[in-house]
Amino acid sequence: MNAIDIVKEQAAAYDAGKSYAVVTIVHSDGSTPRSSGKMIVYADGTTRGTIGGGAVELIAIKDAIKCIENGANAYKEYDLTSPSSNTGMTCGGDMSVLIEAFIAKPLLVMIGAGHVGAAVMHIAEFIGYDTLLIDDRADEQIADKIAAAGRFVRVKDFEAEIKAMVIPDGAYYVIATHGHAHDGAALAGVLDKNAAYIGMIGSSKKIAALFAKLTAQGASEEQLSTVYTPIGLDIGGETPEEIAVSIMAQIQQVRYGAPGGHLKGKDK
Repeated sequence: MNAIDIVKEQAAAYDAGKSYAVVTIVHSDGSTPRSSGKMIVYADGTTRGTIGGGAVELIAIKDAIKCIENGANAYKEYDLTSPSSNTGMTCGGDMSVLIEAFIAKPLLVMIGAGHVGAAVMHIAEFIGYDTLLIDDRADEQIADKIAAAGRFVRVKDFEAEIKAMVIPDGAYYVIATHGHAHDGAALAGVLDKNAAYIGMIGSSKKIAALFAKLTAQGASEEQLSTVYTPIGLDIGGETPEEIAVSIMAQIQQVRYGAPGGHLKGKDK
């Protein structure tokens, strides 16, 4: 795997929203498996490319996984001179590698280009999310909302096209379209995704009607129970911006597994 292949693999990982690390040999002295080389390591331990194989590569993979988990780069030196060294190899040399971690941003999928949607995307981008906007309206109708999004996909059929979309696992979905029927169709399209969060705007009456319809169409009670709706934390306010704050606060709460509530009086 040459340097160009590594770059292509990095681009594909970015598009897929996958975190990874690049391990590069920066120094090699004496007898070593390789004097130069690169490899990509993913969080699950799978790799592309090589720095020579053997025990030294296995150790580098473990070190790269730690870098991904910590979101930090590292410089590592591997001694290949004796069985008692950190590698257990006896090639007679030493190798140093640079490990660079590339952590994927969380993805916020905003379904609906309304006032709330625009405010949600602004806040999400500000706190470090990538944003994908999905809507069925023409560019000229929602130009300012498209400008606020990292990416925009226009659909004609919310349910069918969202089901067919390849969206990275662990995305956060917010549903707030321009009609109840579209909200229901979008939710039907999202339910089978491997989502970290699904939230839908709406009143309790609207939600009950949509859930009844989706249940009749085959959605399970378990699937529907995962949907945060009515959406957001109960912190007050009724403007689109205030609603967006409550939505993103709830997403952050879910993302970090935090209990919520006041910090006053708590030891941190």
